[in-house]
Amino acid sequence: MSSSPGRPPRREGMILLNVLLVLAVASVAVLIMVSTQDIEVQRSTRLRDAAQASAYARAGELSAITALRRDALTASATDNLSEPWAALSQQDIAVPGGRFALAIEDEQARFNLNALQTGAPGPIDLFQRIGAALEVDPATLIRIATVVRVAGPLTDDSLIRAAGVSPADLDRLAPYVTLLPPRAEINLNTVSEPLLALITDDPEVSRRLVERRTRTGYLLPADLAAEGAPSLPAAGYTSDHYRVVTTVTVGEVTQVLDSRLARLRGIGAVDVVVTARRRTAG
Repeated sequence: MSSSPGRPPRREGMILLNVLLVLAVASVAVLIMVSTQDIEVQRSTRLRDAAQASAYARAGELSAITALRRDALTASATDNLSEPWAALSQQDIAVPGGRFALAIEDEQARFNLNALQTGAPGPIDLFQRIGAALEVDPATLIRIATVVRVAGPLTDDSLIRAAGVSPADLDRLAPYVTLLPPRAEINLNTVSEPLLALITDDPEVSRRLVERRTRTGYLLPADLAAEGAPSLPAAGYTSDHYRVVTTVTVGEVTQVLDSRLARLRGIGAVDVVVTARRRTAG
């Protein structure tokens, strides 16, 4: 009996193997293409979200600039927490595509360390009272004052840190002190009650002043006299230095824009400029 014609079984097996190999390679190629496209889509989405978050953050900064400029033109005699600029602070809320929060603070609500540069007794005495209340070593206070006297005015605390002042001491002082141009005085209309108690050196007087400020929205020189407060030559009732922190989340992108603003007053004109801006992303 003769065998039926056809390809040898070994050759047929090789052809099948080659076909399967080609299919496998093609499948891997398709998988790589799909994965690459997914990565590009994710990257494009993240870039889009980052751009949207940046736009929201800059809008928050711009709203603060606009409010502070308008405030100086319409209510130049006082800067207090009942004014529209203070109402800008916004807790976390939903916005199209994400979340938005804004915090604005008056930097002149704290003691300006650059006031120590002149060596005047008033700022030195107040700084000593602040340090004592916070239980900061007097030697540390002397070190800080010396750096300011020698190298001031300072714009940041890098030289203070380099002089050996510990981060823990700086963190303890942070709610009470800041670094601003030397002529920036403490604003009695925004200062906290604990710091006001140190300024007046009389907790009872500071309590009455804060109660009056809460009722009327602001303080005037006559209010200090009415409450028996001492003369405070290193304090005022207006501010020109602010900090705005805008936090935005869009998709999986979070951006924080930390802006320091300075208000420049002229005759019939006001400008608000960004003196420092730091952006962090998460």
